Amino acid sequence: MNLRDNLIALYDFYMVAKEKSFSRAAEKNFIAQPNLSRRVQNLEKDLKLKLINSSNKGIELTLDGEKLFKQLDQLFSNFELFHEIDNNLIKGVITIGTTRNIADNKLEKYLSDFNKKYPDVKIKILIDSATNLNSYLMNHQIDILIDYLPHINYSEKLELEVKPIGEFQTCFACSKSLWNKNNQSIKTISDLSKFKLVIPGSSRRRQLLDEVLQKKGIELNPDIEMPDSKLMIDFVKNNDDYIGYFIKDEIQNSELCELSIPNLPVNSIGIIYAKNTINNITKKFVEMILNDSMEA
Repeated sequence: MNLRDNLIALYDFYMVAKEKSFSRAAEKNFIAQPNLSRRVQNLEKDLKLKLINSSNKGIELTLDGEKLFKQLDQLFSNFELFHEIDNNLIKGVITIGTTRNIADNKLEKYLSDFNKKYPDVKIKILIDSATNLNSYLMNHQIDILIDYLPHINYSEKLELEVKPIGEFQTCFACSKSLWNKNNQSIKTISDLSKFKLVIPGSSRRRQLLDEVLQKKGIELNPDIEMPDSKLMIDFVKNNDDYIGYFIKDEIQNSELCELSIPNLPVNSIGIIYAKNTINNITKKFVEMILNDSMEA
């Protein structure tokens, strides 16, 4: 192993030791975990030292590993401090594509945190259907996509990386008046067939619900389909004979009452980006979201 490779491998070891995890170190540095493990193993062979012991409980540094980590910590901590100072110099534009529902319920915190850390980066948000957004990403019209998973089999597209970052719990809800009269008689999804329903139209959230219904052999025929959750909330609130299908977070302050129906879909949210052409600003945004999702 030459000097250049040694420096890369030393930093890889440092990150693994700092994170106390191969998987977290790989994710934070956008490296495939097998490649990271191989580099550290090659470093051990080159130095003729055992640095890390791995077990089902995680990793543990050997005495030699502890000594090397302390030496590297002095070097790389200074570099990271300089790098943090340099963050203030980052300028440019990031274009983020997402759906209306995710933008309304998930995006604000990410944007606020990113703007505070990188105030000189301009942020553009593009809201469209999942199909159009995927096309924008493939044609480099957006830098990053935040979408329901799985929407398209991204794993077959080798140039794209997909990282789960959270999930939405779903529910059926109605006005307080309808809930008081009927909540005891609505215990399963099939019980909903007796009521008027308003459900999102063509969307990934609707598709996930339809998949659950199909497996159970249940057919719901909604009287109304709506594309916008805010419109649905207002409509159901003002029409006592309708039940709507929502994300739980949407109805917390809406005066609607959730019906206790089990086994409803959990909608996973993911961040998708071109891993081979990711620019520095986009990389910073991805790092921030992934860190937030690990801490949540």
